[in-house]
Amino acid sequence: MSSRGISSRYQLDAVTNRFLDDFPVHCHFRNGMIGQSEMHAHRGYELYFCLEGDGKLLVEDRVYSLQPGAFAIMKPHVLHLARVIGTKPLHRVVLSIDERYALSAFDNSPGIGDCVRALFTEPQLPSSCWLLPAVKAEAIRDVLLRLTRELSDKPLYYEAAIHHLLAELFVALAREQLSPPAADETDHVTFHLAERILQYLAAHYAESIEVSRLHERFNVSRSHMYDHFKQATGHSLNRYLTIYRINQAKRLLLDTPLSVTEIASAAGFGDLSHFFHTFKSETGRTPNAYRKRTGKN
Repeated sequence: MSSRGISSRYQLDAVTNRFLDDFPVHCHFRNGMIGQSEMHAHRGYELYFCLEGDGKLLVEDRVYSLQPGAFAIMKPHVLHLARVIGTKPLHRVVLSIDERYALSAFDNSPGIGDCVRALFTEPQLPSSCWLLPAVKAEAIRDVLLRLTRELSDKPLYYEAAIHHLLAELFVALAREQLSPPAADETDHVTFHLAERILQYLAAHYAESIEVSRLHERFNVSRSHMYDHFKQATGHSLNRYLTIYRINQAKRLLLDTPLSVTEIASAAGFGDLSHFFHTFKSETGRTPNAYRKRTGKN
């Protein structure tokens, strides 16, 4: 799936996609600025592990608190954005795994396959996040560090070593997920309104939504709703709704035989000309051109 021509306001993560084209697993430690400043999506599962610092992770209709030990899993093609809180850098590990590899690599290992399903396919939400105890967080960090070294150095039999390390990681995470404490419990009240709005938008994006009157549904003032949503997500309500609808349209263009007219309606664009204009403004292509060109990559 190519990202050439995609507007910087809504991005497919071409860098991650290229890494996964070359090898189905990519892992790296980061301690600098967050490169992505807008909502983005990519192929493959993303596992996001916070080591130091404080931040927020916006994943479609969820806002998670990033603090040391927070571990998040995001499904393929899910919009997400990490943001730093304060001035301290966010130290994190980002592990990307090709979807097909993740779901098939352990087919002959029944126990590990159960762990994979528990982590990646059984949860109904597009993401999950929990807070690891300090001892387990250190053990997970060690596994990810060894995984990063294998991928970087590529010693003899590194592919077998990566397979083994992923199995170790999946077992540890699946055990922890049996009774996961909420990683965003501290900020649950702070982000509660934003999450309610995000969940409403995700459930009703295909309908006509009058954003200027949305505050009436949540029994708050319009200004409070706007300010709170922008603080929690980094986006205005109108901007987020546009991004979400365009992402749904992209999925339908690539994954279904629906006509462009049907997709415009299914994605919440009541007017076809408005859909064409918005889609081209966001991606640099018409819907038909996007389907034809991107679907081949």
